[in-house]
Amino acid sequence: MVMSMANVGLVAALIFSAALFSVGLYGAMSRKAAVNILMSLEIMLFAISINVIALAQFIPGAQMHGWHFALFLMVIGAAELAIGLSLVVAIYRRIKTSEVEDLQELKG
Repeated sequence: MVMSMANVGLVAALIFSAALFSVGLYGAMSRKAAVNILMSLEIMLFAISINVIALAQFIPGAQMHGWHFALFLMVIGAAELAIGLSLVVAIYRRIKTSEVEDLQELKG
C-alpha cells in the first residue's frame, strides 16, 4: 500500500518536520567534528524540505510550487555539502584535525 501526503495529514507532517529539525539543531550545536556538524545541517535542510512539501500539498492552488522549491533546496544542500566537505578536507590537510574547537588559526 502506497501512502500519500493526503493520508498522513498536515499536522503529522509538520510535527515530524519540527522533530527532525530539532534533532538536526541539537546535533549541530552539540557536535565537535566538522563532518558531524555538516550532517546535522543536512538533516535540518531535509526537515525544511518536508515542511515545504507538506504545506504545498495542503494549500489549495499551490500547483506543485512546493515541489519545485524542495528540489531547489536539495540542489542547495548538495552544493553546501560539496563546499563544506572540501573545506573540511583542506583544513584537515593543513592542521591535521577536523575538530571545530581546535581551529584557532581561523580566528581573526
